[in-house]
Amino acid sequence: MNINLQRDEDAVSAAVATVLLFGGVISIIGLMMVSMIPVIEELEGSIERHDMSSQMSLLAHQTAALSETGMPGDSTEIELIPVDGQLKWNMMQSSMWYSATWADDTTFRVQGALDYDDELSIRHPESMNTAVCIDDLRLGPANPYIFTVPNWVEGAIMTASPGLALPLGPIEIEVWNEFGRLSQHELMVDGVLSLDLETFDNISIQSSHMLHMLYSQGTGGTALMTPNDPSPIDSTGRSWSIPLPAGSSQIHVISEQANQIVISNESNTAYFALPSSQNQVGVAFSHQFETAVQSVVHITTSTDARILLQTNLDLESGKMAWPSTDGHYLGHSFITPPLEGEMTFTNPGAESVTITWRGGGLSVAANQSIGFSWPPAGINGAPMLDANGDISVTWQANTNGSGVMLQSADDTGASSGKQHTFHIQGEQDHHAELFRSGTNAEWNLSGITNANGTLIDSTSTTAINLSQGSSQLRVEDGHPLRIHLRAGTNGLIQAMHDGAQRCVAINVQASGWILAELPWLSMSGRSEVDLKRAWASGTHPASMQISLLGVSGASNYATLGTVWGFHLSRLSYEFSSSIMGMEVAFVGGAVVTNHPEFEPYIVEAPLDRGGPGPRFAATVPSLHPTADSVQGAGTMNVDIELVDRSSLASAVAYEVRRGWSSPYGVAIADASADGLESSEDWTIYPGRIDLLTDYVGWVPDPSYATSEAIWHTNGEPIQFTLQMAALNAHMTEAIS
Repeated sequence: MNINLQRDEDAVSAAVATVLLFGGVISIIGLMMVSMIPVIEELEGSIERHDMSSQMSLLAHQTAALSETGMPGDSTEIELIPVDGQLKWNMMQSSMWYSATWADDTTFRVQGALDYDDELSIRHPESMNTAVCIDDLRLGPANPYIFTVPNWVEGAIMTASPGLALPLGPIEIEVWNEFGRLSQHELMVDGVLSLDLETFDNISIQSSHMLHMLYSQGTGGTALMTPNDPSPIDSTGRSWSIPLPAGSSQIHVISEQANQIVISNESNTAYFALPSSQNQVGVAFSHQFETAVQSVVHITTSTDARILLQTNLDLESGKMAWPSTDGHYLGHSFITPPLEGEMTFTNPGAESVTITWRGGGLSVAANQSIGFSWPPAGINGAPMLDANGDISVTWQANTNGSGVMLQSADDTGASSGKQHTFHIQGEQDHHAELFRSGTNAEWNLSGITNANGTLIDSTSTTAINLSQGSSQLRVEDGHPLRIHLRAGTNGLIQAMHDGAQRCVAINVQASGWILAELPWLSMSGRSEVDLKRAWASGTHPASMQISLLGVSGASNYATLGTVWGFHLSRLSYEFSSSIMGMEVAFVGGAVVTNHPEFEPYIVEAPLDRGGPGPRFAATVPSLHPTADSVQGAGTMNVDIELVDRSSLASAVAYEVRRGWSSPYGVAIADASADGLESSEDWTIYPGRIDLLTDYVGWVPDPSYATSEAIWHTNGEPIQFTLQMAALNAHMTEAIS
């Protein structure tokens, strides 16, 4: 068979052209896909961002309403539906703070306090910085209040601190020693719990809520009571919840002005305390209780006041340190209680100090102590003291009587510090009970009594027998100490939790930043698990209040400013677009995102309220997840419960600042300045807050790339109100 094969050049060319054309089309499609995939991914990311932003905004609105108007036990629930990302909790990368100053033409700024290390920097250039005191706010569902009980305590009686509203209850109380938990109790709302601790040593009490707790020995004594919401300026207050033991007790209310006192126990009764016609005399009111069983009494006043409690009314028991009008234990001015007994004036300085009151006075030599029969004759009310130097004032029923009091620190003028001086008089045996106000302290006592020692984690307290005369205690290395001075076999004192009032001396005036120690354990570089353990055990503060003590007028220990710093848990929706690491997050009342391309953007600014006039109010939603909350990519139910709502400040401030940590701090500061761009003064003089007269509201701090904003009121004092809402978030996977 003959086959005639012929090559068709046109067909070959057509086939080759078809293949090449197909390859070219495929290449073009490939190039188009390469260029279009990021666009498609970015569009998908945009869908995820906007979808979750709307859900997070709803969460922010519901949380704000619960924080501002809810009562403990109220809750709200929301369902979060992810598109393709995951919902996660982040507890280490978000923080915010408010600051306020209490003197005109002053500023107070803090840097590095929320960085998990053991240092912070402060900046107050206008006057001398004497000391800084830090309080652990104990925010978070797994962070109980811890009270280390001194070994001299025979009994403790306690009730809940109500804040703005009583907790839902019951409050969980646990008693521990070095071997483990000894007992567990439930404290009912508005109830009283008493514990017999006479047979135990090395005890600590842990509570799920803040307590008003009294330590007692023997038949009791006299104690200064802390208000429910103490003023950050001078620690006065207008409401108290006091646990009373069975039997006879007496309260004394001391104020500068006329006062209406309402006492609520079985019924509400109003009393009026009026000033006398005498100069240099305050207002005093006394009331005695006779109770068959232990109970709690609630007291409210119409003006700022202080209250002391006596549970032993004989003339041989009672001893207490009395604060100055600045709220600290060293000062120039005092409104003293007119209790019969002896007032002791101590001068820790290097020069003689003259003290005057109506119709009398005396001088106290350097580093000496003098007692005077109290109250002075002819005074009808609370005697006012004025001194031309720093002194401390203590009252005792009798020089040879019993009592327990807080020994003030010479270097900070507050309840803790690194230098203490003892002037021991009387026939009773005196003992100093030392507490760590930090993690470790190496101390030395010299003078009439000589001793030394070290307090570390395994040794929280130690006792020293003091001889008559003067002795000086110094912390050679480590953190401050808090000291109870005890005489005889009877006494009463209000307990302070372990993280309260840790004070460090500064004694520096500078125009720049001043480095100070944070008297807790550094957690820098540690994992989230380690940080949670440190918060729970109190070895690192779970949010904090920082008070700056310094020179204002004649006082060297006035509270110049306060900072409230909050570690915030961030609920993040993590997703990817054309790049990885995108998120939409809810934190501190704000909804934020870094989409697209890690550019911080504020979807919902944190809620606050300004006006009318120079007013500012804010509620900080301190939201933290419960231990059994889940996270993941499924549909989630978030149940948010209001645990506590308390007042942090309600006073006249002269400068109010707000700051946030990176990466959203600068964006929040800029976004908060709503309407600033329409100000003519800001347009003409950008960055000149002192020339800004046509705008009231947030202004970003003019410093370079700052994350702080200043509440601007054209130089007028600000009626400042700050509240904190403790919220527990329980997140579970939704069941379809």
